[in-house]
Amino acid sequence: MGAEEIIDRLYALPVEEFTRARNEAERELRKDGEREQADQVKALRKPTAAAAAANRLVHAHRAQVEAFLRAAATLRDAQFAGKGDLAAAAQAEREELEQLVSLGGEAVRPTLQAAAVDDNTARELLQARLVREPEPAGFGTLLAHAEPATAEGRTAKQATARPTPAATKPDDSAAKAQLREAKTMLRAATAEERQAKQHWAQTQRELEMARGAVERAQQELDRLRSS
Repeated sequence: MGAEEIIDRLYALPVEEFTRARNEAERELRKDGEREQADQVKALRKPTAAAAAANRLVHAHRAQVEAFLRAAATLRDAQFAGKGDLAAAAQAEREELEQLVSLGGEAVRPTLQAAAVDDNTARELLQARLVREPEPAGFGTLLAHAEPATAEGRTAKQATARPTPAATKPDDSAAKAQLREAKTMLRAATAEERQAKQHWAQTQRELEMARGAVERAQQELDRLRSS
C-alpha cells in the first residue's frame, strides 16, 4: 500500500484511532525500507474531532456531499446572478445540508457551510484530509458569483427603455435586489462569525491540553531527578 492510500485510510478513521494507526503505518513503512514514505506519514497532523467527522462523512457519503455542493452552487447562482428560482434553490440546499448533518452529526455543519460558499474549501473537503475546520470565507468568494451589469449593458437598457409616465409607480426592482443581496451578505457574515468563534474555542481547548501535557511532563522530569 502506497503513502497516498495510507493517508486516505488514516483520515477516514475516528479521531481517537488516528495517532496509533499513523505510528503503526510509519513503522511498517520503515521496516519495508520506505523511508521517504515513512517520513511523509509521520508528518501527518492529527485532525480535530470536527475535521475528522467531515473527512469520514466524505468517505462514507461522497455522492451526497457532492450533491450538496452542487445545490450550494445553484443557490449562489440564484442569489447573485439571478439564475433560476431562488426559493427553490435555497430549499434544495437546506435539505441537502440537513441530510448530511443527520448522517455526520452537528459537528460537520460549520465545515459544510464554509464549503457551500467557498470553492477552495469545497475542494479541500472532497479531498477528505482536513486537519481542522476551514477558516471562514470572505465575501470575495461569494461576490465572485455575481454578474454585475456592465456600463454598456446599462446604456443599452436606458436607450431602449420607454419613457415612464409621470403617474407610473417608481421602479423599485433595483432597490429590492440590493436588499436581497445585503440580506444574503448578512447571513454569510453571521455564519462566518459563528464559525470563527467555534474555531477560537477549539484552539483554546488545544492550548489548555498542551499546557497540561507540558506541566505533567515537567512534574515527571522533576520526580525522576529527585529520586
